[in-house]
Amino acid sequence: MKRSIKFITVLSLPLLFAACSDDSSSSPAANGEKYILHEDRQTFAIIYDRCYTGDNMTRWDENVDTTWFHYKFVGDTLIVFTDGNTADKKHEWDGNGPEDSEDGQIMVGGRNGSIFGTWKSLKERCYYDDGEINCDDDKDGDEYYNSSIYVLKVSKNSLEMSWELEKSYCPAEELEYDIDDLLDYNRIEDYSVSSSGCNTVKFRANGKSVTATVSVSIGKDNVATQEASYTSGNKTCQYVFKKVSKMLQMPESLCNANDMSKYMEKESVYHHKYQVDNDDEFYSCLSEMLGIELEY
Repeated sequence: MKRSIKFITVLSLPLLFAACSDDSSSSPAANGEKYILHEDRQTFAIIYDRCYTGDNMTRWDENVDTTWFHYKFVGDTLIVFTDGNTADKKHEWDGNGPEDSEDGQIMVGGRNGSIFGTWKSLKERCYYDDGEINCDDDKDGDEYYNSSIYVLKVSKNSLEMSWELEKSYCPAEELEYDIDDLLDYNRIEDYSVSSSGCNTVKFRANGKSVTATVSVSIGKDNVATQEASYTSGNKTCQYVFKKVSKMLQMPESLCNANDMSKYMEKESVYHHKYQVDNDDEFYSCLSEMLGIELEY
């Protein structure tokens, strides 16, 4: 069973698109448009460029596939459902079929009945089910907390979806929870974990004192990055985790043999997501630091 010290809950990361037309109910993309909006059907789509990887090669191709969404209103709240990507043979929602509440983003900030405006998803975990919106009441535990939120901006001639860290997010609090979980999972009987500020966690396990400093960011290039440095005595272990969700635009800057090498081992394909970490190297280093063979 793998248990990684990862806490970025991002399903999607920043992407910015603009259209050239003033028509709010756009037909499928033309003349360089990067989105489609059908107000009458309450659907919209974003058209992506993709990184193609083959045998030791990469290629950047434009307008390769489309990700569709549909939406509905409950009062002044907007629910946006992710319907899937044309590469996965999923197209515009036809109004039929079940709606997966797990794929519905609950957003506020605009007005009832109009997609135009600026909408943001909630810090709390909320779900749409059978015409109602329900939110988790339990405030204890990080599983009820969104560290990242969607921002959807729609005007008469543009549609922009982005992802950002929630303003009050404190990465050390969640890292403290994950380290505690890791040590407990490995049946370490005598340990202690505490956070100091929002970027430092200190813990003691197997007689060793460790200080971990952590940072999390989401860049304009859609890449979410978590970096952590664990130090005990004169030994340091570095952890790095980077991700781009498959529902967003992967940046062209990643479309190179070095960044895409782990994806070039199988069949040639357009890649819809990017996620890398140094788990094996990091946990080997941490095991050596603590004098324990960690399972994760």
